[in-house]
Amino acid sequence: MIDSRSARFLEAPDYAEAIEGWRVWRVVCSDDRYSLGSVVKPTLWPPGEPLQADCLRTPPLLGWLLRRPPHPAPETHCECGIYAAELDYVGQYLADVPAQPAVARVLGQVSLWGDVVECERGFRASRAYPLRIYVPVDAAVEDDRYPEELAECLSAYRVPIELLPARCADAAWVLGRRQLV
Repeated sequence: MIDSRSARFLEAPDYAEAIEGWRVWRVVCSDDRYSLGSVVKPTLWPPGEPLQADCLRTPPLLGWLLRRPPHPAPETHCECGIYAAELDYVGQYLADVPAQPAVARVLGQVSLWGDVVECERGFRASRAYPLRIYVPVDAAVEDDRYPEELAECLSAYRVPIELLPARCADAAWVLGRRQLV
């Protein structure tokens, strides 16, 4: 008889290779260093190393009564993990000012691997790293930086960075048209 702890190791993985998706990042300046950050959570992506997901779910008001044990991210019955989606879905995050403080907004392709959960609009994974970054012409939110300067600031990620001749609101549409050609 197989117990529930052993059963997980007998399951075949859903995906044998990394999954590529799209996401939007906010660009954050801290200690004169620029980093990619989540648009929704206060998570920063370290340059040169994969981002490891943690469950950042805020417990409910009475969370101490309903406390769930910590779990690895992503968990099927939670919303945790590193998100990526189809290009059509990420445009809304680029058009709006990020919920967290930022000097700019950029979008790009990301590689997801480890534990991966398919969700309504894309995927959530345990690990991720940018594959390519696109800097729209009006990417700056709080800073008067030019797109070329932002691209240079993000070079620590050592991935291709492309200046995109489109406004943030139109960037996903412009990139989508490129894919059709």
